Amino acid sequence: MPTVMFNKKELLSFVGKEIKDSELVRIIEALKPSVEEIDEENIVLELTSDRIDYFTVEGLARAIRSYIGLKNPKLSVSKPRITIWKENVPVRPYIGCAIVRNTKLNDSFIKSLMNLQEIIHETYGRKRKKVAVGLHDFDKIYGTIRYVGANRDERFIPLGESKEMSLIEVLAKTEKGKMYGNLIYNSNKWPVFVDEKGIFSFPPILNSERTKITEKTKNIFIDVTGIDRQAVQKVLNLFCLVFIERGCRIESIKIKGESVEITPNFSENVFELSLSEIERILGLRLGERQIISLLKKMDYEAKEVKGKIIVVVKPYRFDIISKSDIIEDIAIAYNYDNFDPYLPNLFTKGEIHPIERVSNKIRELLIGFGFQEIVRPILTNSKTQFEKMNIAIQDTIKILNPVSEHYTELRCWLLPSVIEFLSYNTKEAYPQKVFEIGDVVIRDESAETRSRNIRKVSGAIADNGSFYAEIKKIVVELAKVLNKEIRFEEVEHPSFISGRVSRVIENDREIGIFGEINPIVLENFKIYMPVAAFEFSLE
Repeated sequence: MPTVMFNKKELLSFVGKEIKDSELVRIIEALKPSVEEIDEENIVLELTSDRIDYFTVEGLARAIRSYIGLKNPKLSVSKPRITIWKENVPVRPYIGCAIVRNTKLNDSFIKSLMNLQEIIHETYGRKRKKVAVGLHDFDKIYGTIRYVGANRDERFIPLGESKEMSLIEVLAKTEKGKMYGNLIYNSNKWPVFVDEKGIFSFPPILNSERTKITEKTKNIFIDVTGIDRQAVQKVLNLFCLVFIERGCRIESIKIKGESVEITPNFSENVFELSLSEIERILGLRLGERQIISLLKKMDYEAKEVKGKIIVVVKPYRFDIISKSDIIEDIAIAYNYDNFDPYLPNLFTKGEIHPIERVSNKIRELLIGFGFQEIVRPILTNSKTQFEKMNIAIQDTIKILNPVSEHYTELRCWLLPSVIEFLSYNTKEAYPQKVFEIGDVVIRDESAETRSRNIRKVSGAIADNGSFYAEIKKIVVELAKVLNKEIRFEEVEHPSFISGRVSRVIENDREIGIFGEINPIVLENFKIYMPVAAFEFSLE
């Protein structure tokens, strides 16, 4: 989790009230952050990643003001007067922009903004891959602004440099170019913001020297680019919040591309809560007036309408996804120390889950057959699950913002993981006999999470020769341990050799498959040894 240091005097000046150290620590820790250190000058906090508004002294001060009953400045944005023309730039397709009017910059504020940029880039922005932010002197931008894909030979003067460089030279010669050039290098077109004088921003690498902000800057142009539309919006709103807290005026911008968008988006989400929902989750019987007071303490707008609590969520509260998040804030405002602890009036006894008992029996059996157990990640990718296994792509549970191309979805069967493991061990001695017992995840629209976990076992033998009969014998023994009456049917499956594969049937339902792996699959995984394998449901 990120750690930040704020000047204590500056924090209290934004709060607008003197607070003793002990009370300040109590308030901050009630709001989730952990106070790691506090002295005469500074306060060091360890933050949670869900409250990125706490990354700024202004955002934390706003939360403290609400918590102690002080009024916060209104969040507002004026109508757009500027239009940005946006091309399709696949390497960084999403942008968000705003103009900050009437800024009063000093050296301390500029350093604070630069520090916030770096924190966002390194943490939430995933080292600029997901999101990157640029701040520019708007009065040094001329004419129409466009966001376009540029050729690598186009030139500008990068921040901190005195001579023009081509974009490719920026990547090769500057510190930031060497660090972040890999994010865009393989694209045909590189993302830039241009005006009538040329390039003034080269995200996510460098801004231009021409539009560098200084203490004389009166109006600021903010550009946020990234690969996640929602993340871009969040970060833009965060920077706007910083300037609003400092008395600046935010002016929105119209972005015209394949569609028209106005940023920043300060629309507020509205939730409806009932007293019964709050009581069920918190175990507290609270009155409507008390709930509304607690919500206002956490900087919500709330009112009672026909027996329901209508809650308005501010545009910087990106952590609020469901009603449960709001009810958690009610608990924070109520103070966890005020909850009366009690033992549940029921008797429980812990024991091993039945599926784990079954798994242990299967584990002992396979080890007895000479297999070695492996444990593989439940996260995988479409290429491993389907393409390399020589089958059509299926509808799986995808990761919305994967951190790696290797882990983009949840596995829906175990066998690819086992085969992949064999591909990592081609230089080891044969025979190799491995198995895995683990969960797979499939879609189930009737479930609360619209998905369902299934426990399976999969194993493989890699060695010279043919192992169809040996694998069949293992499946028969597995069925005996599970007390299943099974039969076999020949089947065609692209992952297996035709005529050397069978499916396992119980009560007219397929519960497994076994056979000899198709040479196409072995070639895809760079395995040059025959492999026989099985997969079996333990449910």
